[in-house]
Amino acid sequence: MKLPSTCEVLVIGGGMMGLSIAYRIAQGGGEVTVLEQRNIASGSSGRNGGQIIQLDGRDRDPKSIARRLIYARENNRILDDLPYELGCDFELNRCGSFDVAFTEEEAEELNTLVEIQREAGDSDIEFLDGDEVRKLFPMLKKGVYGARYRPTDGNLDPFKLTYGLALAAKKHKARIFTHSKVDKILIENREVVGVNVMGRIIKAKWVVNAANAWAPLLTPEVDILPLRQVAMLTEPIAPITPSPIETVIDGDVIYTTTQTKSGNVIVGGLRTQARFRLDHYKEDVSPEEIQGSTSIISRLFPSLSHVNILRTWAGTMGFTADGLPCIGPLPDIRGLIMAAGFSNGMANVAIVGKLVSEFILHDGKTSLPLDPFNPSRFYKKKIDWPEPYNYTVLAEFLKKL
Repeated sequence: MKLPSTCEVLVIGGGMMGLSIAYRIAQGGGEVTVLEQRNIASGSSGRNGGQIIQLDGRDRDPKSIARRLIYARENNRILDDLPYELGCDFELNRCGSFDVAFTEEEAEELNTLVEIQREAGDSDIEFLDGDEVRKLFPMLKKGVYGARYRPTDGNLDPFKLTYGLALAAKKHKARIFTHSKVDKILIENREVVGVNVMGRIIKAKWVVNAANAWAPLLTPEVDILPLRQVAMLTEPIAPITPSPIETVIDGDVIYTTTQTKSGNVIVGGLRTQARFRLDHYKEDVSPEEIQGSTSIISRLFPSLSHVNILRTWAGTMGFTADGLPCIGPLPDIRGLIMAAGFSNGMANVAIVGKLVSEFILHDGKTSLPLDPFNPSRFYKKKIDWPEPYNYTVLAEFLKKL
């Protein structure tokens, strides 16, 4: 299949977000083409553990929590129906999630955070003391002081979800091209006219930049920070759910540990090296990072110290200065939409596809407002990000903003 010379909607990025948008547009009768510079799910969509943590991080702003909760709940609702809609079992598992405290001070912090969340309308979240955590999760090491727990969180297989969305989009006549790198978004008189892809021009009425961490390479007016993370996968073992798990070890944020349906455990984050911005796109893994991620198993689950490690990898996520993605039109440029800056894709993938497609197909009208995610809040604003940085450095920096 040859690249088209024209299309109605052109989506840049063959990850779960771009394909969720393409699927909904095609389902709604729109003509859509997807361009991916490598393979489907080759970026962050294929390099994460598939954790569904509806309110990740430790946001203490009640207004921000209440706002995020609206979208997380709708995302959950759509996700629950999506396996049947797509005809694809992407191993959705509502096994719960823990944010675990290994110090008394951290437990007090989490208990306060749970109170803030509940006051903001989050009825699912609860605080468990150390004894309650051990009853639900006896495999955790001793010394747990408590945890923030949500039973409706869980995980899924991000590869199967992304490919399920791709196949469903193609059934509705979407065109998907891999190994098709977009070099430039073409704009004339403040209106998008198409893209330049490997020396060829494709004209389009709408262009959606869904390249996540790679998005600012094409739309530098909106600063999205690439963040490289390292993870590893164990051999299959007996279930250790509930999972996923968020925690802190030796001052390092461990983004999460989770277990797949097949029994493999995915962990990562400990001793991930701080790098300068452009180095966060690199996918090499150092021996120190492998050792750090591997040690998480024995440090969280001492009885699993004998488990073999099958493989390790690195992947790049996208971050914004307020932790919220950028979704919607760019100021002063008609026809250019951004859907990037997702540090927590599973809490957004279903609802973002719905809302962006509605915006394009229904003259800017959406079933939920896109205002909280408006890219204009960062448009042409310089952010003094720390350098070098890793997840822990960035998490500390964002708390200070």
